[in-house]
Amino acid sequence: MSAAVPSAGPAPTFQWADACYAALRLAGWLATSVALVAALWVLFFVMLGEFTFAGALLHLENFAARYVAADPERRAAFEAQFWIASGVLFLVAGVLRRHALRDLFPHSKETADGQV
Repeated sequence: MSAAVPSAGPAPTFQWADACYAALRLAGWLATSVALVAALWVLFFVMLGEFTFAGALLHLENFAARYVAADPERRAAFEAQFWIASGVLFLVAGVLRRHALRDLFPHSKETADGQV
């Protein structure tokens, strides 16, 4: 009977684990930021409806009716304005949430003079 001999190969690296962690962390940050932008749009319509559910739905219905009735040029202009406003909201949310990405990059414990 022979005993199993452990291989003398190199120790496994954690590069894949680190990459998966970073990808999941970044995906979560992006998903949360996009959800925040969507919530800000909902809040906008709720504010237009004077913080009532019925008022918000009436404004959404009015908005949808006008969008459907608009000509293609006006629709394209509106879509451009919507995406620009959403991008600005995303950038603001991203700047305010930048602390959540701090753990993606390793922090050096070394000081400026080389001390650990």
